[in-house]
Amino acid sequence: MKRVFLTGSSSPLGDAIAKLFLESGYELYSSYRSREPGYGIPVRMDLENGEDILEAARAVGDIDILINNAGIFTEGLQDSLKEEDYDRVFEVNMKGLFRVTKAFLPALKRRDGSIVNISSINAIHPGFGTTAHYDASKGAVSAYTRSLSYETGLRINAVAPGLMYSEYLIGSDVEKRFRARSLTGELVRQEDVAKLVLFLAESRGIYGETIVLDNGYLLG
Repeated sequence: MKRVFLTGSSSPLGDAIAKLFLESGYELYSSYRSREPGYGIPVRMDLENGEDILEAARAVGDIDILINNAGIFTEGLQDSLKEEDYDRVFEVNMKGLFRVTKAFLPALKRRDGSIVNISSINAIHPGFGTTAHYDASKGAVSAYTRSLSYETGLRINAVAPGLMYSEYLIGSDVEKRFRARSLTGELVRQEDVAKLVLFLAESRGIYGETIVLDNGYLLG
């Protein structure tokens, strides 16, 4: 049985990814910081604590697939954004991803494994006007994905979702803007993103790519 390690498993997208991989016959390790996930083998881990991550990697052992889903999102005009808010987004979205990837790279190399990172359409699009720091962090994720795949020869790819469905977004300005511009008029479903993650995890011949899933938003 192949083994997969998933970060950010307590999020709606993490939940969808966990369900799909379990249904597909994988042994799933689900990392979390505060709220224990309801799927797979739970592994408590703080992305801002390097020792935490190394300990988790030692405890889990060899894996076939790493899914870097954990991340945070904040908004703020750049002329008033606090430096600590900028630092926190990069600490989790990029440095946390780097720490986890580095910890599991030896195991992935031994098993010719693959990595799927979660980027965002904001990596290649100006986002929603108040997210330059978040957009830059996701741009870094996509660049890291491409370069690390070249460096290691491993199948490392990223998914760049558009605005995903969430109850708190219903009726918001950002939801209205996304629906108006997307070709389908719909928000992105977590289940569809999970299917793309599974495809990239299992695919052969795809290296260093960031695949957009945005219901045609970027075509608008």
